[in-house]
Amino acid sequence: MERRDAAPGAGVALMLTVVAMLTAVLVVTLAGCNPAISRRELVVVFDQSATPAQHASVLQACAQAAPRTSPEPLGSSSTAAGRVNDVRFRVDHADDRDLNQLLQCLLKQPGVTGYRLPDASG
Repeated sequence: MERRDAAPGAGVALMLTVVAMLTAVLVVTLAGCNPAISRRELVVVFDQSATPAQHASVLQACAQAAPRTSPEPLGSSSTAAGRVNDVRFRVDHADDRDLNQLLQCLLKQPGVTGYRLPDASG
Protein backbone atom coordinates (compact mmCIF):
# COMPACT_ATOMS: atom_id res chain seq x y z
CA MET A 1 0.00 0.00 0.00
CA GLU A 2 1.35 3.38 -1.00
CA ARG A 3 1.25 6.33 1.41
CA ARG A 4 0.52 9.77 0.02
CA ASP A 5 1.47 12.98 1.82
CA ALA A 6 -0.49 16.19 1.55
CA ALA A 7 0.14 18.39 -1.43
CA PRO A 8 3.81 19.50 -1.57
CA GLY A 9 3.01 23.22 -1.03
CA ALA A 10 0.64 22.66 1.92
CA GLY A 11 3.44 22.76 4.52
CA VAL A 12 4.81 26.02 3.17
CA ALA A 13 1.33 27.57 3.04
CA LEU A 14 0.67 26.53 6.64
CA MET A 15 3.98 27.97 7.78
CA LEU A 16 3.29 31.29 5.99
CA THR A 17 -0.15 31.48 7.60
CA VAL A 18 1.32 30.91 11.08
CA VAL A 19 4.02 33.54 10.48
CA ALA A 20 1.41 36.06 9.27
CA MET A 21 -0.75 35.45 12.34
CA LEU A 22 2.20 35.82 14.72
CA THR A 23 3.24 39.03 12.99
CA ALA A 24 -0.26 40.45 13.35
CA VAL A 25 -0.35 39.58 17.06
CA LEU A 26 3.07 41.17 17.56
CA VAL A 27 2.05 44.39 15.79
CA VAL A 28 -1.13 44.71 17.86
CA THR A 29 0.78 44.02 21.08
CA LEU A 30 3.50 46.56 20.32
CA ALA A 31 0.95 49.18 19.31
CA GLY A 32 -0.48 48.95 22.83
CA CYS A 33 2.97 49.75 24.24
CA ASN A 34 3.41 52.92 22.21
CA PRO A 35 2.96 55.93 24.52
CA ALA A 36 1.93 58.16 21.63
CA ILE A 37 -1.11 55.99 21.02
CA SER A 38 -2.30 56.15 24.63
CA ARG A 39 -1.43 59.83 25.16
CA ARG A 40 -4.47 61.82 26.20
CA GLU A 41 -4.65 65.46 27.11
CA LEU A 42 -7.26 67.98 28.13
CA VAL A 43 -6.94 71.39 26.46
CA VAL A 44 -8.26 74.42 28.35
CA VAL A 45 -10.27 76.92 26.28
CA PHE A 46 -9.99 80.58 27.27
CA ASP A 47 -11.99 83.69 26.53
CA GLN A 48 -10.25 85.75 23.82
CA SER A 49 -9.59 88.51 26.34
CA ALA A 50 -7.81 86.21 28.83
CA THR A 51 -4.32 87.44 29.63
CA PRO A 52 -1.12 85.37 29.70
CA ALA A 53 -1.10 85.89 33.47
CA GLN A 54 -4.55 84.28 33.69
CA HIS A 55 -3.32 81.32 31.65
CA ALA A 56 -0.40 80.85 34.03
CA SER A 57 -2.67 81.31 37.03
CA VAL A 58 -5.05 78.58 35.83
CA LEU A 59 -2.16 76.18 35.30
CA GLN A 60 -0.82 76.91 38.79
CA ALA A 61 -4.23 76.78 40.51
CA CYS A 62 -5.27 73.44 39.04
CA ALA A 63 -1.90 71.67 38.90
CA GLN A 64 -2.74 69.55 41.95
CA ALA A 65 -6.53 69.40 41.50
CA ALA A 66 -6.62 65.66 40.81
CA PRO A 67 -4.17 62.86 41.57
CA ARG A 68 -3.83 61.30 38.10
CA THR A 69 -3.65 64.49 36.04
CA SER A 70 -0.56 66.55 35.38
CA PRO A 71 -0.08 69.98 33.83
CA GLU A 72 2.10 70.35 30.77
CA PRO A 73 4.54 73.27 30.63
CA LEU A 74 3.23 76.48 29.12
CA GLY A 75 4.33 77.17 25.57
CA SER A 76 6.65 80.05 24.84
CA SER A 77 4.67 81.61 22.01
CA SER A 78 4.49 85.40 22.00
CA THR A 79 1.51 85.54 19.63
CA ALA A 80 -2.11 85.49 20.78
CA ALA A 81 -2.85 82.63 18.40
CA GLY A 82 -0.07 80.56 19.94
CA ARG A 83 -1.41 81.11 23.44
CA VAL A 84 -5.00 80.07 22.71
CA ASN A 85 -4.39 76.39 23.52
CA ASP A 86 -1.31 76.71 25.70
CA VAL A 87 -2.77 75.28 28.92
CA ARG A 88 -2.98 71.51 28.75
CA PHE A 89 -3.19 68.68 31.23
CA ARG A 90 -2.13 65.08 30.68
CA VAL A 91 -5.01 62.81 31.63
CA ASP A 92 -3.73 59.46 30.33
CA HIS A 93 -4.41 57.64 33.59
CA ALA A 94 -7.22 59.80 34.94
CA ASP A 95 -10.54 58.20 35.79
CA ASP A 96 -13.91 59.99 35.76
CA ARG A 97 -13.44 61.27 39.31
CA ASP A 98 -10.04 62.76 38.46
CA LEU A 99 -11.45 64.46 35.36
CA ASN A 100 -14.34 65.86 37.35
CA GLN A 101 -12.01 67.27 40.01
CA LEU A 102 -9.83 68.90 37.37
CA LEU A 103 -12.82 70.35 35.51
CA GLN A 104 -14.34 71.72 38.72
CA CYS A 105 -11.10 73.60 39.35
CA LEU A 106 -10.70 74.82 35.77
CA LEU A 107 -14.23 76.10 35.36
CA LYS A 108 -13.90 78.26 38.50
CA GLN A 109 -10.93 80.13 37.07
CA PRO A 110 -11.26 83.60 35.48
CA GLY A 111 -10.96 83.56 31.69
CA VAL A 112 -11.75 79.85 31.25
CA THR A 113 -14.75 79.20 29.01
CA GLY A 114 -14.45 75.45 28.55
CA TYR A 115 -12.22 72.58 27.55
CA ARG A 116 -11.55 70.05 24.80
CA LEU A 117 -10.97 66.41 25.62
CA PRO A 118 -10.41 64.43 22.43
CA ASP A 119 -11.39 60.78 22.69
CA ALA A 120 -8.69 58.14 22.93
CA SER A 121 -8.59 57.67 19.14
CA GLY A 122 -7.48 61.27 18.68
